[in-house]
Amino acid sequence: MHDRSPSAHPRRAYRAFGLLIRSEVELPELAAADPASDDPGDLTITRGVVAERPGEAKRVDPSLWVTPTDAWLETAVGRFHASRGRTIIVDASSDASQREVRLYVLGTMAGAILHQRGILPLHANAIVLGDHAIAVAGPSGAGKSTLAAYFHDRGRAVLCDDVCAVRIDPGGGASAQPGVARIKLWADALGALGRDPSAFEPVVDGLGKFSFPVSKLFDGDRPLKRIYLLEPVDRERISTRVLAGAEAVNALLSNIYRWSLAVESGLAPVQFANAAAVARACEVVSLRCPRGLDGLPELARHLDPALPALLPETSERH
Repeated sequence: MHDRSPSAHPRRAYRAFGLLIRSEVELPELAAADPASDDPGDLTITRGVVAERPGEAKRVDPSLWVTPTDAWLETAVGRFHASRGRTIIVDASSDASQREVRLYVLGTMAGAILHQRGILPLHANAIVLGDHAIAVAGPSGAGKSTLAAYFHDRGRAVLCDDVCAVRIDPGGGASAQPGVARIKLWADALGALGRDPSAFEPVVDGLGKFSFPVSKLFDGDRPLKRIYLLEPVDRERISTRVLAGAEAVNALLSNIYRWSLAVESGLAPVQFANAAAVARACEVVSLRCPRGLDGLPELARHLDPALPALLPETSERH
């Protein structure tokens, strides 16, 4: 399993999801850590041969299998193995691009590691507002990433996008951890933000989604004050409703990243307890808003009434 002595750990070091990551795979989307440190890290990512998965592994979807301690992902890009919250082995295809490899490492495999470590991964982004953070969760296509980029252009720091790792503090509070320093946006969203999609790197060739880099990256977590559950609807007005008790917990469960992975690997009870703790620590708010990009400014100001106008340097880039 690629065991390593402290002196032999990978030279690249990063911080994300509240973890110190040692990696043989270059991960430019993550905040760099001191590579000379003797700390072996919380997670080690290596290149190697992924052994055949055991027969008892449960199939989560056509490309993903799990046991209580391990997850195997098999794609055209390569094979990946996440184990015990401590290691990821990358067995990439010879023609795979590093961009595609990173997409799986920082997506499904990172999600598996968080589940294995008992950290709650929400399918959400987190925005820093003063001394705290808010998270915006919701299904794919709800507009949460576009909203995060809108906040970013107005000087608000984006802690994470797509996967928001939430930890429960010893005192019962919840904190959002910095994640991947990029936002994945469709071409129409970039256009609505005044950007030319051709100036951005595709997430995957031919997909039509692009990587919007986050320029202001925090190196520490922030207390999580409120979690919005974004629900675009065909109506004109924004409405909110604070959820409580079982309704709040169930809403969080439905927005856990790769929830089926936790269920099939037997880790659902841990994440249920985490969701209950987060629901006690934060306001969980149902947020219904008009569908489409036209209502983006009003929605952002609803969440942050002090949101400044578009920054001058951002306007000049357009």
